[in-house]
Amino acid sequence: MSSIARSLAIGILMAGVSSAQEQASGEWIVLGEDAAQSFTSALAGEDDEAFSAVDSFQVYSSKNGLTAAKLDPSLENVLHRRMHVMHHRCGGYTVYPNLEQALSELDNPNYSSGAQLGSGLFPTTIDQQMHVVPALGLVQSLEIISTIQSLQDLGNRYYNNPAGQTAALEILGKWQNYGHGRTDFSSRLVDHAWLQDSVVATIQGSEHPDEIVIIGAHLDSINTRDNFAAPGADDNASGIAVVSEVLRVLTASDFRPKRTLEFMAYAAEEVGLRGSGDIAETYKREGKKVVAVLQIDMAGYRGSDRDLYFITDFVSEPLTNHLKSLISEYHSSGEHRITWGETECGYGCSDHVSWTRNGFASAFPFEAKFDDYNPNIHTERDLLRAIDRTGQHQARFAKLGITFMIELGKSAATLRQLPRNRYIYTTLRAISSSASRGCRASDWACMTKLCKQDLGASAWRGWAGCWQEDSRFTCSFECGAVMQSF
Repeated sequence: MSSIARSLAIGILMAGVSSAQEQASGEWIVLGEDAAQSFTSALAGEDDEAFSAVDSFQVYSSKNGLTAAKLDPSLENVLHRRMHVMHHRCGGYTVYPNLEQALSELDNPNYSSGAQLGSGLFPTTIDQQMHVVPALGLVQSLEIISTIQSLQDLGNRYYNNPAGQTAALEILGKWQNYGHGRTDFSSRLVDHAWLQDSVVATIQGSEHPDEIVIIGAHLDSINTRDNFAAPGADDNASGIAVVSEVLRVLTASDFRPKRTLEFMAYAAEEVGLRGSGDIAETYKREGKKVVAVLQIDMAGYRGSDRDLYFITDFVSEPLTNHLKSLISEYHSSGEHRITWGETECGYGCSDHVSWTRNGFASAFPFEAKFDDYNPNIHTERDLLRAIDRTGQHQARFAKLGITFMIELGKSAATLRQLPRNRYIYTTLRAISSSASRGCRASDWACMTKLCKQDLGASAWRGWAGCWQEDSRFTCSFECGAVMQSF
């Protein structure tokens, strides 16, 4: 038993706890050992926040910086406030159905450095330029802002409040509208033991439907002092808005994946990652092949100097590195540029942990360094006016989400291959076998002119994409007269 367990003056279940004690009312949680120590001190009356219920928080075991304990549900909000104020943690604990599962979390091998997650399913080839580039141009910041505003307007999305279920139904309707008319699209509610449902939308893969690529965000909100005033614009309407925009763009562009794509809005994240925990455990139990999972939680507040920061703990390092490679390929410059850094939660801080815990590869890009995140979350001040109201910061997360879903889902479309090196350029001057046949990287008028020269005055330029081949860059176009032969 660690030093924290030895130092507890009250509320301790020792290793020999009786069966009757194990079955006492309460829920099993896992939290950081440091947080467990400070919360125990508060309950013992050793600081300003003292409580009379000495049996309300009972520690059972500590290991690897984590503590398994039993919490009286009446003290959930008190624990939340302490986590937020004293430890700068959002939520800060996970909930388990029994003691055995809580104890197994203390040395879960999936959290160790170098753990092999997801059976190496996710593809590392980057070859979807002809689909990613045009899709990025379809992202609309105002669509993201509109979704945030509509969720904020509900007043709260607390997991056991009717407004929380209203939010689930609102997102279900929005996602169904995006997929309307597609035979490969479906959507569903996931029922849990509490009022709020999770929401899942699916685009069925055409060649590998059993392999699943997931992007998700949590739907609920919380205000530990007044759960009827929990607008949650940044935490986490911004994440739901990003996931929604990724789905909107992929359906609007008629993207048809080889692998199945799933879009998830998790219930009850703020009270122990419960919704995502239910889903991830079900997927593991059913033997589903989850290729990779991307978590979006808080995407609206630019608290640090980079656009986003990759969380480095409780994630898949290979998947995180692959996301960095995708940024290098698609987001290193120009209008879709994304700058990134790294930061650490120090605990299981969002729904990605539910997937990691069950052996699936997950990654988590965050809005700022963890010490610099939005100070208004979990209060009535978490409003749209306190984050990026233009939607540009959030749009960067949506663009990364689009790149992730397309590159890992892979297109099933058979694309017409244009002649190699047909249009060759550099960013400074045009070069090719004849100078009149080249265009600069962003000279859309030049590209349109070439389409018209080939296909007639009524032709139009649609998609344009460029990539490096050998020592030069090659640009190919889609022109409007698609039935004409090149």
